[in-house]
Amino acid sequence: MNRSTFRRARTSVVASSTGLVLTALLTGCGGSGGTVAAGASDSATDTAGKASAACGQVPTIAPKDPDGAIKALPAELQKAYNAYGEDVFASAWRKKKELGRAAKVGFSYLPASNPFAAAVVKQIEASFTAAKAKGLVQGKLVKRIMTDPATMTPAEQIRGYNELVDSGVDIIYITPLSGDAMVSAVDAAGRKGVVTVALGSTIRSQYAVNVAENAYLNTAEPTALVAGQLKGKGSVVIVRGFQGLSSETIGYQGVKDVLAACSGMKILGEVNGAYVPAVAKAEMLKFLSSHPQQIDMVAEVGIMGSGVYAAFDSTGRDIPKVVDAGASASSLASWKKLETADGYETAGTGGNGTQEAKAWFTVGMMVMAGDGPKVGTITREPSVITKANLADYLPAGAEVSDPGEVEDGEAWMQQSYLDQFFDNPSAS
Repeated sequence: MNRSTFRRARTSVVASSTGLVLTALLTGCGGSGGTVAAGASDSATDTAGKASAACGQVPTIAPKDPDGAIKALPAELQKAYNAYGEDVFASAWRKKKELGRAAKVGFSYLPASNPFAAAVVKQIEASFTAAKAKGLVQGKLVKRIMTDPATMTPAEQIRGYNELVDSGVDIIYITPLSGDAMVSAVDAAGRKGVVTVALGSTIRSQYAVNVAENAYLNTAEPTALVAGQLKGKGSVVIVRGFQGLSSETIGYQGVKDVLAACSGMKILGEVNGAYVPAVAKAEMLKFLSSHPQQIDMVAEVGIMGSGVYAAFDSTGRDIPKVVDAGASASSLASWKKLETADGYETAGTGGNGTQEAKAWFTVGMMVMAGDGPKVGTITREPSVITKANLADYLPAGAEVSDPGEVEDGEAWMQQSYLDQFFDNPSAS
């Protein structure tokens, strides 16, 4: 994930759902954008400008595969890399031999300032304890967790990462503040034999094994479903995250590409929600005060669904179909309440920190066991939430004020799925 434009933060949000992990570093809250013209054609375009999808469908865009690593995967797995926005390299660890002893493990993470992040830290600690009981790891989990969202910087994380390397760890689990800023440090550590496994944010190094959601599909798939529900007609508002993050740019493009294929869908404007539900609510309220027109769809690019619902609810205006990428317990409770009242239908994506952390830790242990990763980035198709499976993701008793995560819904990179990305999965 390219985060070279990060600035010092007042607020940090580590967001997931469908597994997408986003850190928004904010110097302030942006206002709503002006009107943006929707595409005039009936088909979306890929980066080469060729038609690739009809209205209500997800475009097909070739991923960045400089080493041919994706192309060498089974055809079914390749689908998960459709439109993947970051370079996917072959892994430098494909020929790595089994460590032959219990591994020393380092953990570099962001402040546990929200339910997702807290769940990740808790699960990594639990996975480490279980692995230690099996003789796979030794000693204590060596942590470098930044504590202050207001002052943390990529430079601070790099210092902590290098301290882990110097302490003699064999593997480092990290969610990078800036994937690009980490490349040199990860390359240097890799040459020393230290494995780096990143969650959510892509580190563009052959020495990193990235476990990440596909940010494009995470927004494009539910947007396409909702466009279909509206029969390709209606007015749309897009709620953006923290602009400058590559994952935000990619997710935003997914929404725009889908909408561009529907000549009957018009974008009224954009709101900067900064990946913070409260900010999304405030900025949406400003937008609504100056836009009395009917709004048929609000497409938010991640974890801000609850803020969108709250904005409309507080004004008494008809609530549109909210594309709920990165759904929360709160947003799903709002969805369910509306469904019960009048048959409301929309679409979103799900996932939680516990699921993702389990897969993340497992991938690292497979690398240390000499299983041989075929590719440097492991991704998946998003867990799409619809009317048919809403109950699987909605926590029992959840209220619209519930800040928690969604239920598992479906397996997130279970062992049988991960095995397909390794040459010798039986070795683990």
